[in-house]
Amino acid sequence: MKDPEKLLNENEVAFPPAPPERLEAGLDDILCRALFQNPEVAAAISMEIAAGIVL
Repeated sequence: MKDPEKLLNENEVAFPPAPPERLEAGLDDILCRALFQNPEVAAAISMEIAAGIVL
């Protein structure tokens, strides 16, 4: 099978938008009053809290 991007390009089909690349951040880079806006981060934190409640 051909490369999917090449196949889409040959048939003049628009590419789906790509998500932005993830940035690397250390704990020192995060402000003390930062809010969690990313749903993925919020879901990960919720899983950690739920695991703590179960234990």
